[in-house]
Amino acid sequence: MVVQDWKRFQNDLGEKALLLSESISITAPKAMLRKDYWSLYLSLKNMASKGPGARSEHEIIDAMILDAEGLVQAHLHPAKHPIGLVFSPDNEAEKAISSQAMGARTPTVLSSGGFSQDGFQEGVVPLFSDQKYLGVVRVRLSVVSLFEKAKSTAVIVLLSILLFVFIGSLLGTIVSRRVVGPLTAITHGLEAVGRGEMTDFSPIPVKEGDEIGRLSVTFNQIMSELAEKKMLEEEIAMSEKLVALGRITAGVAHEVNNPLAGLLNCIDTLRQHPNDKELIDRYLPVIDQGLHRIKDIVHNLLVGLKNEDSDEMINIQQVDKLHDLILAEIGERDIKIYWNNTADRDTCIPGKTEQIICNLLKNAVEIIPENGTIDFNMYQEGRRLVIKVSDNGPGVASNIRNQLFDPFFTTKPNGTGLGLWVVYRLVQNMQGIIEVESELGKGTTFLIELPVINRQAA
Repeated sequence: MVVQDWKRFQNDLGEKALLLSESISITAPKAMLRKDYWSLYLSLKNMASKGPGARSEHEIIDAMILDAEGLVQAHLHPAKHPIGLVFSPDNEAEKAISSQAMGARTPTVLSSGGFSQDGFQEGVVPLFSDQKYLGVVRVRLSVVSLFEKAKSTAVIVLLSILLFVFIGSLLGTIVSRRVVGPLTAITHGLEAVGRGEMTDFSPIPVKEGDEIGRLSVTFNQIMSELAEKKMLEEEIAMSEKLVALGRITAGVAHEVNNPLAGLLNCIDTLRQHPNDKELIDRYLPVIDQGLHRIKDIVHNLLVGLKNEDSDEMINIQQVDKLHDLILAEIGERDIKIYWNNTADRDTCIPGKTEQIICNLLKNAVEIIPENGTIDFNMYQEGRRLVIKVSDNGPGVASNIRNQLFDPFFTTKPNGTGLGLWVVYRLVQNMQGIIEVESELGKGTTFLIELPVINRQAA
């Protein structure tokens, strides 16, 4: 805006300088032919007068009439530029302008100085008489007043811009807060969803009915439904825990109560016949067997719960020690075990893994008949540890396969039904998966995949 105003001001000033030169050029040719230098000087003097009737509101800094040879015919400052002498410019820039003026054959505007108060606009009008070139009229106007006007315009424009910027920033802050506030609340709500904290969500206040307001209403509804769903899931999870606890309690009571009733009968009979050696020999093994069964039930429950809470880490090579343990368990029975552990020897695994493998191998030893075989394979696939235990035992019927991991469910005559239950709980606790493949008469395979927790430094 300032540049455009400056250019417009200069153009206007150039036109005024040209008009002043043309006003002098009307009478100057006749006076030059008569050599009436005084009339020429008076015309310049009257034009530059600041008194009443002045023709221009701009300061005339220079005015002259030169003949075709560049001799001064009249000058606003005759003491500096006497009549009859060649006009002598003060510097190289003035020489160039003077040369342009003497070469002009049509009315022309010359300018200099750029955006500066030292600049000027000069109107140049050539003089002719009967198509003969007589000389030139030059009138130069100062741009001081234009410079002050342009400067004041620049100040006004800058102040206006600063004011608009301030007002715009203020309004932008208010609007952005109104718009971003609900969006920020929605972002926090989504983060809460990611963390599973929907129940702590506070509804976003809705102040407007625009798109943001409708979005806030929809988001509040979604978050409310998610919070309700989360609460229902927590209630269902708690109910499932209570149901599982009830089943375990009922199973423990049932499993312990059966041998306990027999033990009480044996003790009652022995109390009635304390000196009967035959009864003592008959009932003592029964009492011993019943107590050991109760001990096994309690032991398996305690071991399972202890391993679930354990964070102990072991090297994967320690699993190979179970090979000797299972061989001792087999004893003199005609059972072959094939051991294949190709997992990375520097891998660390939770100590619970050892209990899982031990329970699966013991279960296989107890279930398979003579001349049976057990295949143990352990290897890694990326960040997963794969454990595979297979036997050629009697297998499991498809109608009871889904009950294998239920507490106190067993197909073995003297089993407690807790071994596979402990295995299942440990695998779930380690965020792994367990699958069973079995066919009657052809054996059973347990496949377990567990995440690799850590690696030792090489």
